[in-house]
Amino acid sequence: MRLPVILAASLVLASALPARATPASFSIAAPDAKEVFLAGEMTDWDAGKLAMQRDENGTWHAALDLEPGQWLYKFVVDGRWVQDPGTDDHDADGQGGQHSFVFVGDGPWTIAPGTPRGQVQVMQVPSRELGASMTVNVYLPPGFRRGQALPVLWLLHGSDMDADQWYRTGHVERYMDHLIASGAIRPFVVVMPSAGRGHDAYDGAGERFVANELPLWLASTYGLHPARAQTAVAGMSLGGYGTVALAVRHPQQYGWGVALAGWYPPELLKEVAQAKRLPRKLVLRCGTKDDLLASNHDLVAVLRKRHAAFDYAEEPGAHTFHFWSTHTALMLTSVDAYFRGAAH
Repeated sequence: MRLPVILAASLVLASALPARATPASFSIAAPDAKEVFLAGEMTDWDAGKLAMQRDENGTWHAALDLEPGQWLYKFVVDGRWVQDPGTDDHDADGQGGQHSFVFVGDGPWTIAPGTPRGQVQVMQVPSRELGASMTVNVYLPPGFRRGQALPVLWLLHGSDMDADQWYRTGHVERYMDHLIASGAIRPFVVVMPSAGRGHDAYDGAGERFVANELPLWLASTYGLHPARAQTAVAGMSLGGYGTVALAVRHPQQYGWGVALAGWYPPELLKEVAQAKRLPRKLVLRCGTKDDLLASNHDLVAVLRKRHAAFDYAEEPGAHTFHFWSTHTALMLTSVDAYFRGAAH
């Protein structure tokens, strides 16, 4: 079901990539194993894990057709969940382990040979508010120079994750390089902060770190002083909560927000309902099978009562990186349209 949407007059956002099944294969060497399964977003993890077949050399194989995009997965070897040892594409899973991932098919994550590449600087930023140094990943577009007057997107991670979620798992730098090279967006800086791992990551000290301390650090480190019209915030899951919370609490700072499958508890909905000033616009997306779908409906109802500017749509998918990966380009092009003044 698609709820009624309040759209800006002149901005039409692209939908997610169309489904085009692409063969994908997985394998792991486990000669002593009695049984091995593939489990991931494509199998709803344990619920539909796929039995793999052993060859004469003790390597286990599975093949299936997948829609384009990114897919997270693990292997279950005799009951033990492990990352894929045959790839370097893995990152923390938020539960003390590692998941692996694969990009299937070509899309805005694909970097053609000769494409100018930006860089991601991994920084440790001391925070008085949090009482520790926090990892902050900063994407700088190709040819960046300190003091260059570029817009800034603050890109927020999910619960129990950190700054690496959009970098080492999401590889947002690939999307940025692809979209800049194709002319789909103009260059801008992406700041991916670690803000804490609990559900309160974007409240209290975490909020003050992101909204107050980091802009000062960004100015002193990179010479960036973006005004509201050149500043946006986005995120997925708990990062979607942070997107709405920061945009509502600091409307003079963040003019545009994009939240993918965000979590919006009653306390935040009350803040939105009572806020004196709202961001220029919120762009919201959620999967039709996402556990947070009802929460998104609640936020839409509050925004509608406020006659707020927002763009909401539901599309097939669950609370997965596959859904977020197929909406990352939409997120970035929406932000770019705002920066260029083309969004209303």
